[in-house]
Amino acid sequence: MFRRFRVLLVFCILLSVSTFSQANPGGVGDGIFDMQCGGACHGDSSLNQTSSALIEFEIEGTPYLEQPISINAVASGSQLSIYDKIGLFLLTDTTGHSDTPKDAGWEVLSDSNGGTNNYLEGNIDVETNNLSASWTIKPTELTTTTFYVSIHHGGDDIPYFGISQGFELEVLPIPDNLPRLAADFTPQTSRDLGEETIVKVETEEVSSVLIEWKIEGSTTTTVIANSSEIGTWQFNVPASNQPSILQWRAILDGEGPSQTTPWFTLVAQEPPFEVDEAAVYLQSFALFIFVIGIVLTLQIRYFKDINEEKQWEQTETIIEQNSSNNPPPLPNGQLPPGWTMEQWEWYGHEYINEQEAIQ
Repeated sequence: MFRRFRVLLVFCILLSVSTFSQANPGGVGDGIFDMQCGGACHGDSSLNQTSSALIEFEIEGTPYLEQPISINAVASGSQLSIYDKIGLFLLTDTTGHSDTPKDAGWEVLSDSNGGTNNYLEGNIDVETNNLSASWTIKPTELTTTTFYVSIHHGGDDIPYFGISQGFELEVLPIPDNLPRLAADFTPQTSRDLGEETIVKVETEEVSSVLIEWKIEGSTTTTVIANSSEIGTWQFNVPASNQPSILQWRAILDGEGPSQTTPWFTLVAQEPPFEVDEAAVYLQSFALFIFVIGIVLTLQIRYFKDINEEKQWEQTETIIEQNSSNNPPPLPNGQLPPGWTMEQWEWYGHEYINEQEAIQ
């Protein structure tokens, strides 16, 4: 019985202190990962097989310092399944260590899934039979970087890995009077459903801004951005009543040659469910204490019942012993001839019964 209590105690502890985790069937979700994520995404990286997927990518824009460019990638191949998650990485090295854009002095401003990650997951498009992904990035230092796009996916319970050819980019200093985005400009990447959105664009050396925006499956809309203050422009996009992805870019005019920014991604989605971790752990601790209290109460009660049962058994034994040692009254007030008092105490009942049977 005590073993049962110990098992129950261990089970309750595990139940009460279990942590809340988020699962991603078929993948780990978008994030900032190096190439060795293959061990976590689709199995042990040492078991990776070479993927036959074809990876093509192109770069749009001139890599001026602190100015964004876009990298667009397309993966295709017979090994890719429409039912499985496929992961695409934007990398700056092939060693599997310190190979994210940030490690090489680049910042991811937005990605095609509406985040700012170098690793994106998605499914094959059934119409085109490929997977597309894009990143809008900017250099934060004058450097030369070689970019790669790698793919991780599963098939027949086997992890597959592939990587593209490298493409070298040299970051250039900004020419004088070049219309451009402000060096510290960071585009908005998400918005809530049902809310009209005012998008702000911060610029330098710009006299006018033309905006082009589009939603998946619709035509491109062109609007003139309004100047709210020097170097700051803004435009409105209508509210979305369902999850959607909007892309926009700016055409910047000034004294220098006109510049067109890459496409930025703005995702409309349900407000994220926020969990107060402190409250969760506090509740878990309270549940733990509560369960421990119940277990200890049951254990104390159990042993109390055992002790009472033993005491009752001992009492019954004593009563039986006492009753068995209580001698009957002496016949005629005296011991039968040849009897001792000790004999009478133990066998007197038998003598009385024999005498009654004779009579």
